[in-house]
Formats: sequence, C-alpha cells, structure tokens
Amino acid sequence: MMGVWPFHKPNQAVIASIIGNIVEYYDFVIYAYFSASIGRTFFPANWPLSQLGLSLATFGLTLLARPLGAVVLGNYADRRGRVSTMMVCILLMALGSLLITLTPSYQEIGIAAPGLVILARLLHGFSLGGEFGSATSYLIEHAPRHEARAASWQAIGQITASLCAATVVLILGLALPATTFETYGFRIATGLGAAAGISGLILRMMLPPESAETATRALSAPAPFLQPDTVLRTALIMGSVALGSGITYLGLYMPHYARSQYSLSGLSTSLAPLLTYGGQLLFTPLRWKLADRFDRTHSVAPMLWSCAFLTLLPIPAFELIKTVPEAVLLMPLLFNLSGLFYFAALDGFIGQIFPSERRGRGLTMGYSFGVVLFGGLAPLTNAALISWTGLSHAPALYMILTAVISFISVFSARSLLDRRAS
Repeated sequence: MMGVWPFHKPNQAVIASIIGNIVEYYDFVIYAYFSASIGRTFFPANWPLSQLGLSLATFGLTLLARPLGAVVLGNYADRRGRVSTMMVCILLMALGSLLITLTPSYQEIGIAAPGLVILARLLHGFSLGGEFGSATSYLIEHAPRHEARAASWQAIGQITASLCAATVVLILGLALPATTFETYGFRIATGLGAAAGISGLILRMMLPPESAETATRALSAPAPFLQPDTVLRTALIMGSVALGSGITYLGLYMPHYARSQYSLSGLSTSLAPLLTYGGQLLFTPLRWKLADRFDRTHSVAPMLWSCAFLTLLPIPAFELIKTVPEAVLLMPLLFNLSGLFYFAALDGFIGQIFPSERRGRGLTMGYSFGVVLFGGLAPLTNAALISWTGLSHAPALYMILTAVISFISVFSARSLLDRRAS
C-alpha cells in the first residue's frame, strides 16, 4: 500500500508533482502579456499578418500540439509510469522556454527566428498535453482516501504561478526603462520560467521510484483504449473541466475586455490579476476543507450547486459592469470564489473517473481536450460573440454555457466513482 503524504504542508514529492503545472501557467501568462514584444522581435514587419497577429497565432500552436501530446504522453504514462512521463514533460517545457529566451531576433538571423519560436511553442504544447494527467495521477495514487486533497495542490500551483507571472511583469515594468522592457523584458521573464523548469526536472529526478504494483500495472496497460466506455469517460472529463477552463481563460481575457469595452487604464488592468490570484490564495484553507469533505463522502452535490449558481451569476454581474465599469476587474475573482465548491473537488473528481490502469491516458486526454475546447478557444469565442451579437455582455453567455455543460457532466459521471477500479 502506498503511503499517504502529509498534505498539511508541501513536501518535496508534492512540489515535484505540481511544479510542471506551475511552469505551464507561468509561461502561459508571460507569453500572453508579452505577445506584442515577442511579435516585434521574432517576426518580420512586412508579412500580410501583423507581428502581433503572428505572435498570437504562434501562441495558438500550443492548442494544436496539446492534444497530440495528450495521446502520446498519456499512453507513455500508463506504460512506463508517471514519474518518467513527468520528467519528459518538464524537460520539454524548460527547453521551450529556453528557446524563446535565447533565440536571436528576426533582424539577426532572419526566418530562423520565427521558426525557432514556433518550435518552442510546439514543445510547450506537446509537453502540456501530458503534464496534468501524469502529475495528477501520481498525486492521487500516492494518497489513498485523500485523493481530492492531494490533487488540490495542482490548483494551488496554478494560482501561485499566475500570481508570480503577474508580479514579474509588474516588477519588470516598474524597474526597467520602457525601451529595455519592450526589448528584453520577455527574455528575463521566460528565462526565469526555464530556470524553474530545470529546477523541477532535478526535483523529479529525486522522486522515489514507483512501487512494484504501479510498475506491473503500467506494463499491463496496452489494452485498447478506444472503446465506448473509455470514450464516454473521456468525454465526461472534458465536460467536467468546461466551467473551470472557461473561467480561467476568461480571466486572462478580462484585461483586454476592460480596455476595449470600457477604456480602463493599463495600470489598473495590470493590477487586477494580482487581486484575482492573491484573493484566491487566501481561500486555500477553505479549498482544503471542501476537498477533504469530498474525500470522505464522494458527494458531488456541492459541485452541482456551484455550477447551478454560476449559471445565474454572470448576467447580473455583467449588468453591474455597465453601471460600474471598474467592477470588471473584480469579475475573475468573483467567479473563481463563487465556483470554489466546484473547483475544490474537481481535480480529485476527474482523477477518479478512470481506473488506475487507464488513468494516464484517460485523464490526460480528457483534461487536455477539454482545456483546448472550452478554455483555449474562450478568448476568441468571446471576442467573436461580441462582434457578431453586438452585446458587450456576450462573455456571460459563454460562462453560462460552460456551467451547464459541467453540471451535466459531473452529474453523469458521479456513479463512476462508486465502481472505480483503482
């Protein structure tokens, strides 16, 4: 029997497990913020698409590579073990960040510059496809009867990473002259991400080997995956993460929304993420209590009530923004706290939908496909909805849709926990 980790504090194994997710979210926020600088540095000015457009298109390549990484690395996790997969993922992340940090500009090496940046984003996307599933599987398989509490460290890592990224951007903006910030700010920020990735690789190399039981299970994993039951479970994981992905990526879209729709200052929109992520960290003790409750009861009722509430909240919230535009900066925090009953159990819940011999593939594919479909496309979808409908509160409709999808998925998947084979 695998021992239970002391989850009242983050020991080395916990940090090693979540650091890949930390690097992922840090890199995501950094690239999104510096996309204009990256475009001017690595892409030519005379191409049909603008440099910013090319940078954002390259950013989108992560979404294309992520499903492929989920399939390849998910299968690898079930065959060769979680720790081996986690080391591959963090190594590819660090290489991607290092490439962006060190690649010379377009003026220096020509077409090779955008080629190397594209390669970096493909490495990021491929590695991210396998990161969450393999690391979360490792966490919950080493914490029997405390799965949701263990998996909750992933969300805490994501919030911490986003807070760190927002803080780095703010400090660099205040400390560097404007020209230096535009030219070298992103290289400093991505260099820090690469250093974190290398540190994570070292930590993962120090993890204890997986048990003989795990190794035997991994070697017996090549059973056919594309069966009706496994496809259904994968789809339920995709739907279960819809609301969380929508809220997360909507939060990244909100600063642009605030500037474009309500002309709020760049400084206020830069400070808003600090409030969002810092506020969420303050509620970590409550997150753990709710995760513990799920571990004891396996009741999804709090998750369902949370999803139901978030079908009612968005429209009144966006109506408030029309009266008090500055309230838009509080919306990501409001939505995340309103969904805390859902978020607290989510990672542990989806981690137990599959039995352990198929968990690497099932969790990795379901999570990655769900994030791409409901999260990665959220900013584009919201911008398109505003353009097509002329409704400034169109993002509220998208949130309602994801809340309904998650409600249906969680409700449908609840019985799978009762007969899980892990």
